[in-house]
Amino acid sequence: MRAKFFATAMLVALALPPASAVQSAPQAIRGPARCLDTYSARVCDTASLAPLRAELAHKFAAVLMAGNRTATWEARRKAALREIAQARDYEGKPLSDVELAQRFRDQIADLDKALAQTQSVREMVKTPSARGETCMATWLDQRCRVTSSGILWSKTGQSIYWQMMDGASSEDGVGAGIVLWAGSGFGTAKLIGWSFDGVFFEPPRLTQDGMIWVPGRVMGTGNGNADLLFEWDEASKSWQDIELESWRDSLGSKLPKGFGIWKGVDYDFEGLGAASKLWRESDANCCPSGGDALLDFAIRDRKLILTDVRVDIVEKRRARPKD
Repeated sequence: MRAKFFATAMLVALALPPASAVQSAPQAIRGPARCLDTYSARVCDTASLAPLRAELAHKFAAVLMAGNRTATWEARRKAALREIAQARDYEGKPLSDVELAQRFRDQIADLDKALAQTQSVREMVKTPSARGETCMATWLDQRCRVTSSGILWSKTGQSIYWQMMDGASSEDGVGAGIVLWAGSGFGTAKLIGWSFDGVFFEPPRLTQDGMIWVPGRVMGTGNGNADLLFEWDEASKSWQDIELESWRDSLGSKLPKGFGIWKGVDYDFEGLGAASKLWRESDANCCPSGGDALLDFAIRDRKLILTDVRVDIVEKRRARPKD
């Protein structure tokens, strides 16, 4: 079933004309209209980029139709298109045509990986298998082992099966993954969602509000977040992901000038908050000296929204007066 679905998604991504892809895709990606509605004139006027623009649009459509964490992927789509539309490097200098084309290819490679992960995950499992010792996903194809598995019961009696695994993939190297399924009766469970973004995940938990929260971290000195959050949607009778990344776009405007949050935060989804150390502009990456920040959030339209930041700034140490 998963292989058939993946083949269909890839067919949409690579073969159908844009109009057909848009009709089948979620509401979030409809209305491609003109190139200038999405990109800058520079991107639209470069004829050599036209095939890459089309491929990127079709691959995003396929990833969204795959159904895994669609709110998250829609936010990533918007962020990727903004970055490409700016057509500038990290120092603000205009990109060459070659560099701009590489930006497209990098994004396409990320989408190809997401589609390959889609193919690797079991869409339906027997409940004993979800809690067994065999990895129910093949993405970590090198020494994959189940590190933990279990079942959660919501207040309404819904069952959530999960499996955490670690190992390595031929593309990413060492990593970790988590897959969640919703019990559907008759000893089977249907896929909720998955992630291989992190190098470490904690077991899922149910919040007091009934959301599924999976804490996680990505690899690297930034110690970024790989958390997952799912909320039950009564209308569709399914678990839907809450997007947890785009709130950082508004963070700078809510912090005092000269201070920043450079790494992952410590979420607390029992209270829709988070905590973090503060970095001064002169700090090294390892050593924040600015104090602490408490972040408050709300959830709107399947997005985590930053509503307030409270800071406790540490005054810089003053030199002691000489005797």
